[in-house]
Amino acid sequence: MKHWLVASALLAALAVRPMAADDLESLHIFNVNLDLKPGLTVQLHTRVRMFENISAFNQFRGGPILLWQAKPRFNVISGYYYIDQNTRVQHDPYSMHRVFGGGQYRVLRGEKWAVDARGLMERFISGEFKDYWRWRNRAMFSWTTRAGEPFVSVEGLVQQGICYPRYAAGMQWKVHPRMIVGAGYEYRATPNSTPGSHIIATFVQWTAYRHTPPHID
Repeated sequence: MKHWLVASALLAALAVRPMAADDLESLHIFNVNLDLKPGLTVQLHTRVRMFENISAFNQFRGGPILLWQAKPRFNVISGYYYIDQNTRVQHDPYSMHRVFGGGQYRVLRGEKWAVDARGLMERFISGEFKDYWRWRNRAMFSWTTRAGEPFVSVEGLVQQGICYPRYAAGMQWKVHPRMIVGAGYEYRATPNSTPGSHIIATFVQWTAYRHTPPHID
C-alpha cells in the first residue's frame, strides 16, 4: 500500500495550481547510453518538440549528459545542450546553450517501487536574451508491474524569481535487453501569466554497452 500512498501524494500536488493550457504539443526523446565503466555513464541525448497543436516545429536540442553513481543511492548529473528553437506565432528561429549540474537521490525504495528526488541548477546562454539561471527540483515515483513500469512526477522550477510547476505521468517498457521505450503525458506551466501546454511524449533509450539504471528527463 505504501507505493500507492506515495503516488497519491504526488498526484495531489496537481491541485496546487490550475492546469490551464492553450496549446497541445508533442515531445520525442532519443537517448544513447555509453557505460564507460560501472557507475559512470555518458548519455547522448536528443529531442524534438512540436507546438501550436502539433503543427509547427518548436525545438531541437542535443548534447551529452554525464551520470556518475557516487553512492549506491545517489547519482551526480552534469551536462550540456545546444538548442535551436522557434518563437510562437512569428516562428523566428534562435539558438542557445544550456549547461547544468546537480544530483538525484533514491529517497525510498521497495521491492518493486521507488521514489527519486532530483535537483538541478541550469544556466541559459544566448545572444538573443540576457543569460539567466534556473533551479528545478523533482520528485518521481515509479513502480514495476507485469505490463511495464509506470511513473508519476511533480516538479517545481524557479526562473528569474518566478516559480512554476510541471507534472508528468507515463509508462516505460523494456522491449529488448538494451532498449527501453516509453510514452506519457506532461503538463508544463509557463514562468509568466500565460497558460501552459499539454504535451504528449515518446521516449526511446538504447544502452550501447553495459546496462545501468535508466535516466528519465
